[in-house]
Amino acid sequence: MKKMWKLNNKAVSPVIATILMVAITVVLAAVLYVMVMGFGSGGGDETPSGSLTYTTTATGYRISIASISENDISNTSVVWLINGVEFDDDTNITWAGSTGYVTAGSYIDVTTDDLDAGTINTIALLYLETNNNIASLNINVPA
Repeated sequence: MKKMWKLNNKAVSPVIATILMVAITVVLAAVLYVMVMGFGSGGGDETPSGSLTYTTTATGYRISIASISENDISNTSVVWLINGVEFDDDTNITWAGSTGYVTAGSYIDVTTDDLDAGTINTIALLYLETNNNIASLNINVPA
């Protein structure tokens, strides 16, 4: 005797509906994640990158910008930090290249009085628009 299987066509629609609901939930979760993380906001400000070098001088150190990823950064949008404290001695800050812009070759001269002797000192160039370091450098100052 041959057994006949009867297909239940009603079960197809709930399965498809369940798959669609799961897919819509995943898409909504992804959109919400992008909005919360800021990826959908058009980019925003990014911190330029760069590198610092130093040389010793008769009175201390000269910290120079060896490279920087952008050439249109105003020197008013950055500050030099020594161990997290702003270095505000404008007479010892020299901006190379175009007046008013941060470029490779710009430097600061710091005396040993500006640094903590016998420890590692961190010198950083802080980008004020994002409050992140463009570059930083550690100098071990002998006691």
